Amino acid sequence: MDLASFKAQYPALCDAARMRTLGAHEPVPGARELDLSPETLESFSIASAKDPGTLPAMLKQGPEAVAYYVSFRTDPERFGMYVREGGVKALQEEYHRIIWRDLGKYADKPIEDVASRIEYTLVLDYLLTHALFHYLVDAIAATREMADGKPRYLPYLEWRVATARKPPATPNDVVDLEEALANLEAFKNFINPGYCDAIARLVQGRLDERNVQEWQAFFVGARWGTEIANAISRQPPGFRDFTRFLNRTTSVGAYSYVRVKYSYNKEGQDKAQKTLSLRIDGVEPPSDLSSAPNHFEFEPPPFRVFLVACSL
Repeated sequence: MDLASFKAQYPALCDAARMRTLGAHEPVPGARELDLSPETLESFSIASAKDPGTLPAMLKQGPEAVAYYVSFRTDPERFGMYVREGGVKALQEEYHRIIWRDLGKYADKPIEDVASRIEYTLVLDYLLTHALFHYLVDAIAATREMADGKPRYLPYLEWRVATARKPPATPNDVVDLEEALANLEAFKNFINPGYCDAIARLVQGRLDERNVQEWQAFFVGARWGTEIANAISRQPPGFRDFTRFLNRTTSVGAYSYVRVKYSYNKEGQDKAQKTLSLRIDGVEPPSDLSSAPNHFEFEPPPFRVFLVACSL
């Protein structure tokens, strides 16, 4: 599927004025493409200073204060994910603060290079996975539009914007389901034992084995996931509702401290994806979703990432 030609083939489905009204992002002039090869990402870092407004902005805009998706309906030549360098640096420093608060005492040897690699990996994985979900929604709508010619994406965006401006009708309603699922996708890595073990293994051979075990306990034992869940919980409604689609358990530790742990809930995610699939199709979801389609069993075409060297 060549989405770069979608706008030329279906101009009526790519109304620029409507897209802008509905909050669609546009490419930033001068943004440079990021090479996504493993070799480049392994040494990725930001040399410029952090944007001090990043964390406050994320309280209002979620991760889109740092990374956002530009649709192929807006710019077929430069669509993809746009990442603000100053925001990435700010988030990397915040992740460093969180990790070092727990694990700094277990770094018995200099590991600044490894720590930086871990932090930037975590930041990019979170930001790009979140933005990728928005691309996936757009691509799903386009695929279905090409099949029958029925407009889906723009009507869906209009419904989404209108719904987000209203208070939830019931306590179970999610103000912005797309943002909740985007954050869910981005967060799942942080409670995935395989992913977390690979992150923790980066310190092997660099620290005393007992200290390596502490790093593994922090990441694989889901303490890192809990820290990030707490941070995301301060984001706006919709963004922070991703935990509704996870299993949540609590336990009481020393000094009556309540530990919270999240785990993957496939049934919860499937129901949410089916609900969003129907919304994209312009259909009101029924109470029984057992026979509803799930359009998210779909791999989107390749995408590009651009670095924006500017502040918020």
